[in-house]
Amino acid sequence: MLAYSILLILAAPLQQAAPAAAQAEHVAIQAADIDRSAAFYHDAFGLRLIPTPLDNRRWLDLGHGMALHILDGRTAPKPSNRNEHLALHVDDLATVTAWLDAHHLVWTNLAGDPHTMQVRFDGVRQIYVQDPDGYWLEVGDSRGKPAG
Repeated sequence: MLAYSILLILAAPLQQAAPAAAQAEHVAIQAADIDRSAAFYHDAFGLRLIPTPLDNRRWLDLGHGMALHILDGRTAPKPSNRNEHLALHVDDLATVTAWLDAHHLVWTNLAGDPHTMQVRFDGVRQIYVQDPDGYWLEVGDSRGKPAG
């Protein structure tokens, strides 16, 4: 038993340390007009602008220590599909869809059916919409609310 204990003590330094746990900090997108994009995210979803000393970008607070960085320089819409998206949680999805409708912006379910909300397997109501540069967003609200 003593020999086994000594082997464990000697082998301990050979074990690799686990990597440090990573935490998400921000997501960055490129926009043709950073002010238009920042206004969209603020007005449609209530994201708060974070002051930045840099003129060629806008930062918005996504909550929980996360930020959305909007960088300038996009010259063409972002080609993507609904499966490539940023997911946002809002308090009231009906308020968001009303804002989108008032601004004549099409929102869909994952299948692409216009003005169709879906309920995720865990009860979260959700829609998909594109931002001014073509990035897809999945927008969901509180769990357990009936689809409306």
